[in-house]
Amino acid sequence: MSNYITVKNKKIYYESHGDAHLPVCLYLHGGPGAGSYDFIEHQGQELSKFLKIIAIDQRGVLRSDPINDEEPFGIHDLIDDCESIRDQLGIEKWGIIGHSVGGYLAVQYQLKYPEKVTYLLLECPTLDLGSSARSLIAGALQEYERLGKYEKINEYYAASSIRDTEKVWGICIEVLIDLDEYKDNLYVHGEDKHFFDYLVENSGIPQENWERAYNHQQKLYQEGKIFESLLPQLDSVTCPMLLIKGEYDWVTSKNQLTAFANGQANRKIVMFSQSGNFPRFEEPEKYVRVIREFIT
Repeated sequence: MSNYITVKNKKIYYESHGDAHLPVCLYLHGGPGAGSYDFIEHQGQELSKFLKIIAIDQRGVLRSDPINDEEPFGIHDLIDDCESIRDQLGIEKWGIIGHSVGGYLAVQYQLKYPEKVTYLLLECPTLDLGSSARSLIAGALQEYERLGKYEKINEYYAASSIRDTEKVWGICIEVLIDLDEYKDNLYVHGEDKHFFDYLVENSGIPQENWERAYNHQQKLYQEGKIFESLLPQLDSVTCPMLLIKGEYDWVTSKNQLTAFANGQANRKIVMFSQSGNFPRFEEPEKYVRVIREFIT
């Protein structure tokens, strides 16, 4: 079932899948601005057999109302949107699946509303955008070497050690744009590198809706809170956490994984040996099995 819910004068698109008696789980997409369409296409049917999935297009994204250039917007609007949606839908508590930057939002939400969250399931999350950027740049350098573009290696080699998060993220975006069609090699391990592009083309959703992601992203970058690392705050998360990591994923960098692993006993890591940043797409059966085991 797809529907809209109004929060702060904006219509937020959401889908609900699964029977009413099942435990509720919110899905938060990454990007920023990717939308929830691909998640529901790949996993909505299977996960809804044992979960009631609530999947949203975040404020300003895809099928939700766009964000205008002049209106204020920041990361806490997204967090409060989630809380308002939970309240309006009459959900007492829910678990959260957060993919990539959605994992960052999921942790932020739990820190602000801990009594409303039963668990966090983080799929290839970025909990420190600077660390993710340096990792992605390192992956890009390997791509340039494979392509024989050694001048690009010289151009971007020093960037992987920049400590300023906003600066290194800006360079990371430059690198990804420069890689063009080869950037998907950093996110997908298997042969179907461009699955997301094909999905967009065949979604039936107008192209201008997909392009709403730009304002969403730029507003978050301008606000700047997304550049703050969450690694020092992980010990404040009180609910159980599962981190799903693709063996070939560059987004969840090694130091983020280490920081997560070295924390409290409420955390678990499951590696997906044939996946990049999208285990739900590359190893779908294992993805469902791991989630079912974790929540039950």
